[in-house]
This record gives sequence, C-alpha cells and structure tokens, in this order.
Amino acid sequence: MVETRIIRKVELLEYKELIDKYKDRIKVSSHAHFRLNEMQRKVYKEEVLIELLTKDNPAFVGIQKNKNYAAFFKKKNDYLRLIFKVAKEDIEIITFYITNKVPNV
Repeated sequence: MVETRIIRKVELLEYKELIDKYKDRIKVSSHAHFRLNEMQRKVYKEEVLIELLTKDNPAFVGIQKNKNYAAFFKKKNDYLRLIFKVAKEDIEIITFYITNKVPNV
C-alpha cells in the first residue's frame, strides 16, 4: 500500500489543465473493471469513467508515490477513487473503487 499513498495534493486548476490537455486522449485499461460484477460494469462503463475525469470536479486529487494520480469524486455517502496514469501520448484510467474518505496530505 505504500506505493499508492498520496504524497502530494494537486490543486483543482492544475488538474483541470492536465485533463484539458489530454481530454481527447483518455483510455480505460482492461484492468479497470476486473473487480466489478456484471451489474457494476453496466453502471461504470468506459464513457462514464472518462466523463467523470473530463466533466466533474473532484473533491480531492493527489499524486501517489508510484506517480499515478488519484481523483476522488463524491458519490452520495462515499467517494469514487479513480486512479489514472499520465503518459506523453495519453491518460489511462487504471482502476477505481469506492472509499469512504479522502486522504489527509
């Protein structure tokens, strides 16, 4: 778990600039859905995940020790933690899961 620990908070403006730069080059890895059951896969389709990144404002964004980003989106009583990797050519959504809080950094 040390590799996924948040080491730096990313301000909303910095996050928005990053997403705007790559907004037409965002993909979802095949690994992103592997933990989900069939019903959850219907809810969290690739388009929904990409739309979260490009249109919603996260409650918190941070960079993990492994250099991946973690964006936390408020969902009713919990948060959806969406983990993505930024490369020269695109952004790849690696995985996501529900958590009950955002980290303190």
